Amino acid sequence: MNLRTGQAKAAQRTVSITRRRRSPLGSNGNRIVFVLPAVALFTAVVVLPILFNLFYSFTDWNGIGSTFNFVGLENIVHVFSDPANVRAVRNTLVFTGVNSVIQLALGLALALALFGAGILRSTLRLVIVLPIAVSGVVLGFLGTVIFDPRSGLLVALSQFPGLGWLAQNWLGDPSLAMGAVIFMNLWQWTGFTMLIFLAGLSTVPSELLEAATIDGAGAWRRFAHVTWPLLAPAATINIVLTAIGGFKVFDVIYVLTKGGPGGATETIVARAVAQGGFGQFGYSAATNLMLTILVLSISIILLAILRRRELRA
Repeated sequence: MNLRTGQAKAAQRTVSITRRRRSPLGSNGNRIVFVLPAVALFTAVVVLPILFNLFYSFTDWNGIGSTFNFVGLENIVHVFSDPANVRAVRNTLVFTGVNSVIQLALGLALALALFGAGILRSTLRLVIVLPIAVSGVVLGFLGTVIFDPRSGLLVALSQFPGLGWLAQNWLGDPSLAMGAVIFMNLWQWTGFTMLIFLAGLSTVPSELLEAATIDGAGAWRRFAHVTWPLLAPAATINIVLTAIGGFKVFDVIYVLTKGGPGGATETIVARAVAQGGFGQFGYSAATNLMLTILVLSISIILLAILRRRELRA
């Protein structure tokens, strides 16, 4: 009897202590406290800039003074009627399309080749990933050294037999400049794509590959019918992120060509920055607004298509 009474009192003390420690907002209160800093930071660096950009896109603000006038849809109409913007959209689509296809193919090939243990593989993975840590501005300056038509690395390599075709004015020729920009962007971001595919490969059960091998499947059939379908989530992430990165590219292009020659590499973001620099901040905000809607629309479409593919895989 005394033992039961003691246990009951101990249980009551435990409940009392738990109640005193419980947040006055209940169990949800702790969650709110933990989530609040992230929500505040996201609002400060993402939501508020988007709202300010939306507001100024309907004004003629020059970005410096405190006075401005509301111009309605005038800036947005100008975005679609300006031939320079049309050219920038075309350049952005070319850059995004070509860069995405090559980056995804290279990232997948490197992941398949370097998947597994071993010092050599680990070293090569590290070397390929290192450019991610380098600023796009620094990589752009490195590109000017590589592509310099007088004393660049490619001009030096062109002295070797069979490499004379490398002696080109890569950044000054409108037909070659976009290729040079894409090359530098691939150098920086292919390692990132490879990392995501490597993570996807680590989730492929080895038992399935062994069973396919026992059934007589070759390397290509194992990849096509086992590995690739199970890589669908990694492929979805890579395709969407690569496309978004292509639409937002700016730093490498600005340092390498500043959008030239003759606007051959000027993208939408570079165009918006140039407009802001010329005191047309409202017009620049409208260009950014259209870019945001374009990227959001394409991302939603891509996600819908790729998620459906994941379900079928």
